[in-house]
Order: sequence, then C-alpha cells, then structure tokens
Amino acid sequence: MKRFALFLLALCLLFTMSLAFAEGKTIGYSTKTITNDAFQLSLYNAIKAAVEASGDTFVGALAESQTAVATQVNQIEDLINQGVDGLIVNPMDSNAAIQVLEKAKQAGIPVVLVDQGIAAGHEDLYVTFISTDNAAGGKSAGERMVAELGGKGNVIIVRGANGSQAGDDRADGFKEGIKDSGLVMINEQPGDWVVDKAMQVTENMIQANPDIQGIFCCSDNMLPGILQALKNNDIEDVVIISFDGSDAGIQLIKDGEILGTVAQFPDKIGAWGVEYLQKAFDKATEGVPSFVDAGTQIFDLTNVK
Repeated sequence: MKRFALFLLALCLLFTMSLAFAEGKTIGYSTKTITNDAFQLSLYNAIKAAVEASGDTFVGALAESQTAVATQVNQIEDLINQGVDGLIVNPMDSNAAIQVLEKAKQAGIPVVLVDQGIAAGHEDLYVTFISTDNAAGGKSAGERMVAELGGKGNVIIVRGANGSQAGDDRADGFKEGIKDSGLVMINEQPGDWVVDKAMQVTENMIQANPDIQGIFCCSDNMLPGILQALKNNDIEDVVIISFDGSDAGIQLIKDGEILGTVAQFPDKIGAWGVEYLQKAFDKATEGVPSFVDAGTQIFDLTNVK
C-alpha cells in the first residue's frame, strides 16, 4: 500500500511538471544577421534574455546575411510549421514578409515586429511594431547637417539595402531635414549595410562629383567603407553623420573621423518586443498602439562620454 502511494505521488509530481512545461511558450525570433552588426547583436541578445527571463523558450533564426530576404521568409515559415507560440520578426524587406506573416495569422500565432516594419495597410498581421522612429531620427540628422554646413554645400546619402523600410525612412527623413535649407542632395546609393558595398558606392558618387561637403550614412556598419573611399580619393573635411549609436560609431566620433551618429536603443526595443508578445498571449492587447517609438538621440563629442 505504501509503495502504491509513493507511485501515485510520483505520478502527481510528473503531471505537475508537465503542466508547468506546457505553460511555457516557445518564441521564435527572425532577423538578418548578428555578424559584424553591433546593433542587431544587441537586439538579438535583448530579446533572448527577455524570453528566457519570462520562463519561455527562445528559438533564433538568422538568415546570416544583410540581404538574404528569401532565406528569412523560408525560416519564418519553418518556425510556423514547428508550431512556435509567438514570433518576433525583424523583416529585411517590407513587402516580402507579408505573405508569410499572413500564414502566421492563419495559424493563430501572434507576431511583434521590431526594428523594421512592413508595408502600410497590413497592420492586422502584427500586434505592434517597436522601433526607432527612423524618419524622425533621419530628419534630426538632416537638421544637424544644415547647422554644421551653414546651409551651403553638396551632400550625398549612403542608404541601406533596397526594400528596407528602416533604411528608406532614415534617408527620406534626412532629405526632409535639409529641405529648403540651401544644401543640395546630389546623389544617393544603397550600401546594403556592409563595408565593401558602402566603399564602392561612395567612390562611385565621388567620381561622379567630388565636390562633397556632407555625407549621411544610414548605419554605422558602413562607416569604414565610406571613410576608406574618402581616403582613397584624398577628400578631407567632409561632415559625416551616421545612424545607430554603436560603440564603433562612438569611437569614430572620439577619433574625429565623423561628427555624430543618431543613437537608437536595441535593449529597450528587445525587452518591449517580448513584453508586448506576452500581452498577446494573455489576450490583453486592447489599446496597444500599432507603433511604439523607442526614441533616438544624436551622439557627438559633447555627450559620447
């Protein structure tokens, strides 16, 4: 009889443990790459830490390239087929992700977007979109460029990858910031977020017109390529403002290589992404805004310390 009672107790313990495990969620996070991208690495780590702190299981899906759009779409579909309970997605392309996010909706899997969004008109596919207001950050960079150059001079933009909403918003915001200022935006080309391509397109723009006084770079990742292109062509005294607020960007400010960088806050974005997904699990999304701004700040020599 005593042995039977112990057996029942063991069964109860196993049942309780299985219920506790069942209550835990599996959350997938899809993004481009964290290699040579300090911002994306910080965002990835913040999401992973927040998921695990909540007692849930984190599954990361890295496309391992800044432009591997098809790979990302396939990985999101794989996560859906695996039966994850929720998805956090950083879309590379604002249109390419729509179809697979529709599949997530059909499967009843809530989605939170971070960093980059999808094309307007598809707000029903996600709980909320948490990011930097990239257009506002780009505009502040443009206004600062106007002030630094006194409203006179030619400027170029090294954009992100084609199809990237974040990159487009930053570039468009910058152009809005210099509008009617006297500055002339003479060229813009995509650097695809990587050093080699950024160097190539900067040299292309320099060769087309070397009379350049300002450069806006849509990500700190591309700065080494831009700086090398300027050195290769013996061009100095160009005002450079970038975007991200990474440690590398801050060091370039301290070294006098660039004027400033528009800082964003990946730790905040990641933590909030998990928080809002938990709201979806709890059916508590009433009143949740479609966009949550994590804020920006221009870092320069006055505040980098």
